[in-house]
Amino acid sequence: MRIMPRMIRITFAVAFALLISAPAFAQTSEFGILIGGSKRLVSHTDEAAGLGISDNFKFNNSVREIYYSVALEPGTRFRIKAGQIEAPVAFQFATADGNLRSDLPKGKVEHIDGLVDYRFSEAFGSTGIFAGVGLYRQSGDITDTRVPLAQRGHQEETNYGLSGGINGDFPMSRRSGVIVEATYHWLNYHYRPRYVTLTAGLRFSF
Repeated sequence: MRIMPRMIRITFAVAFALLISAPAFAQTSEFGILIGGSKRLVSHTDEAAGLGISDNFKFNNSVREIYYSVALEPGTRFRIKAGQIEAPVAFQFATADGNLRSDLPKGKVEHIDGLVDYRFSEAFGSTGIFAGVGLYRQSGDITDTRVPLAQRGHQEETNYGLSGGINGDFPMSRRSGVIVEATYHWLNYHYRPRYVTLTAGLRFSF
């Protein structure tokens, strides 16, 4: 956790540098808005042991994301993406009998990521693959009666995470298009959850 303040400073420094240098990337900057659904991945072993809530892909496990990107060179972009996933979450608590896992059927995972995106030209527009690292914060309201009373209520956990995926860009005009994206998230919490998100939305070039 000691690296968290440093990661936050680096992330915001990169974002600020991109914003003030935007004029230098004329006609190569993008802004996008994406919405969709998600699925939390639970291992068969954990599920058989009753650890974790089995989660099918659902659009009411909503995902909302925005991003800003610039072209580093032809076919390569750097993106700053911020988003929120509503899905099952899990927290760890210390009790007299040892560590206790408490799962919530719905919580929030907020994140900000730095991503490198490689694009490939297609007849319909472009496809791409991307990967990067980010800062993730999960939160939820604990009502589990097994948890000591002093630890119930709103809880948060923050750590780094990794993400990667694929996307497609379907241009509507010279400056706009439809983006479809599938992303895999690996989070370094106590239970290291994984999420798959599917999103679609609009992007605007300027």
